[in-house]
Formats: sequence, structure tokens, C-alpha cells
Amino acid sequence: MSLHLIIYAAGLLVLALAAPLFSPFFRKVREEETAADDASYPAVLPPVSVVLTAHDSSYHLAKVLPKLLEQQYPGDFQVIVVIDKSDSESEDVLKRHGENQHLYYTMLPETSRYLSRKKLGITLGIRAAKHDWVLVTDVHSVPSSENWLANMTRHCSDEANMVLGLSLYGDDTPAYFRYEQLRTMLYYLRMAQQDTAFCTNQSVVMLRKSEFFAENGFRGNLEFARAEFEFLVNKFAGKGTCALAIEPEARMTAMKPSDKRWRMRRLFAIDAFRSLRRSFRFKMLFRTDLAVMHAFNLLTLATVVMAAFMLPASDGMVLMASAVLSWIISNVERYIIYRPALRYYRCVSPAMAIMTDWTISLRNMILRVRYAFSDKNDFITHKL
Repeated sequence: MSLHLIIYAAGLLVLALAAPLFSPFFRKVREEETAADDASYPAVLPPVSVVLTAHDSSYHLAKVLPKLLEQQYPGDFQVIVVIDKSDSESEDVLKRHGENQHLYYTMLPETSRYLSRKKLGITLGIRAAKHDWVLVTDVHSVPSSENWLANMTRHCSDEANMVLGLSLYGDDTPAYFRYEQLRTMLYYLRMAQQDTAFCTNQSVVMLRKSEFFAENGFRGNLEFARAEFEFLVNKFAGKGTCALAIEPEARMTAMKPSDKRWRMRRLFAIDAFRSLRRSFRFKMLFRTDLAVMHAFNLLTLATVVMAAFMLPASDGMVLMASAVLSWIISNVERYIIYRPALRYYRCVSPAMAIMTDWTISLRNMILRVRYAFSDKNDFITHKL
């Protein structure tokens, strides 16, 4: 075997060891301390208002509302539900809990056209909140336990202006939906923990009412029909002032979405992404990670083809073996890197994650083609 082929095989092995490091699973997101004796967390939990909107979602509201009202919270809390004025079924659900002291609800006027009803509902809910800390969520996210709210607000402090929570898909959701949500989320969490939060793909955001109205709420992105959580984080997160509530006790479970609902949320996010600030770093990391992974896979495949058809049999067999060995080593390393986070967030198996990685770029391309040929009026409130 020639010296050139030996160097080539050695270089392939080095790339095999380096490629898995270009991954959101390699960049650790640490769980923040919430010990009672930690001076950075309040000894007494702050009062909090929970805001959620329900648009023709009486079925989901009936499942989520009792879980919110039954929270064992040592401080004062209220649950504010905003529904459409014409939604009699959701109103019936609210009336069944009308005597609960924690519940308050209001209605969106039917005349509120040319505005995002979701954003308007959140704005009305925050305006109705009697506490400065406001937790915004939706009717498709169910608290993990009766202590969920207490575990969320333990992250509130004088230094924080925002707390990001998790609402992860459950085991009944297709594996790709679960894995894609987690993989993207890890980029957002890492950025929030390192510097300034950029975005979220979760439906749990806690912020201060005073700051929301001081900065004119959703002003600046009112033309976008959805992506309300993305804009909340992108606009109101401060540098180094965003806390993460990622421990299992502080999580919500997102209800299984239909294929259409999952696809539409992705398309709304693509449309809104062009208006988000601080997107360069996310794009660079996301695209670099995928590019390195695909480049290594293509290189090993090309090496096998070259070894099989372009080299003498003896050299070809050795080079092909080195390519296959490098590919196996790289994926074993990737398996080891992926495993802790996938177990911690109770997502798919590492083997499933690795195989899903190979299709992410293609799936994203298909979504972008769908977006390119979609009616852009579907994503805005000011119809032409």
C-alpha cells in the first residue's frame, strides 16, 4: 500500500473521530441549580399568572385546565384563559370550573380582524394578569405534575427577566417529530445559557408583564399570524438574564400533533425566521453540523466506491476496510455522545437518532419547497 493511501486512510480516521463533535449533543446544556439554600433563588416563590389561549380547542382545554388549577403552589397564582367570544364549548368548560379561585377568563372580540388572534389573546391575558411574572403556554401542553408550576418559578430571580421551559412530545408522537424538536431545542438552550436567548420551539415562556408592555408587546411582528413564542423570546430575552427550567419536574408534555399541525408550525417558523434578530450564530452552527456529518458520510461512500473500482485489489481491500472501520468508529462515537441527552430528555434511542440525522436535510429541503410554493397570505394577518 502506497504512502499516499496510508495518509489518506489516517486522515479518514481523524475525520471519523472529529465529525461527531460537530453536533448539538456534544455542546452540553447544564441543568441550573435550584437548591433551596442557593442565594440566587428566592426563598419564597413569587406570585405568578399563567396565560393560555384556546381557539376552538375545548377538547384540549378540558384536559389541560384541571391540571393547571390543581397545582400545589405555595404562593399566589392565577390561571387566565382567553377564548373566542363565539366559542361556546370552551366557555362551557370554563364554567365547570367557574368557582375555582385561581381561574379568570376573558374573551376575544369577534371584530378583531387583521390581527393575530393568538397574539392578541396573549396580550389580553398578560394585561389581565395581576402579577408581574407571567407564564405563557397553550392548550396543547400538559403539566408533568402538580408541582410543575413551583419547579418553574424556582428559577425566577431578581437577575432574570425570562425563564424558558420545556414542552416535549410524548411517546405517542412520531419519532421524527420528537427528535427534530429536541435537536433544534438544544441549539436554542445552549445559546440562551451562553449569551442571549435567540428563539424557542417550545410553548412555555415566562417573562415579566412590566417589560412586555414597556416594550409594546408584540409590536414589530404583528403582521405574522403565528410564531408567538419565537417572537417573545427573540424580543424580550436579555443578555445573560434568561434562566432555563429544563429539569424533569419542570417540564410539560406536548400533546401529539397531527401531521398538518406539526407541518404548519414549522412553516410559520420558517416564515417568521427572516425577522428574528441574532439568527446568524444559529444558522452557522446548524448548517455546519449537518454539513460536516453529510460530508463525512459522502467521503466514506466515495472512498468505498474508489477502492472497489479504481484501485488494485490489494490496495482497494485495505482502503475499503479503513473506510468502513472509520464509518463504524464515527457512528459509535456519535452513539456515545447522543445517549446522555436522549435519555435525559426521554427522546428516541441513539440508533434511531443517528439514522434520523441522515434525513434531516432532505426533510428541511422539502419543507422549504412547500413554503416557497405556499400562499404567503396564509402567514400574515394583513391580507392583500
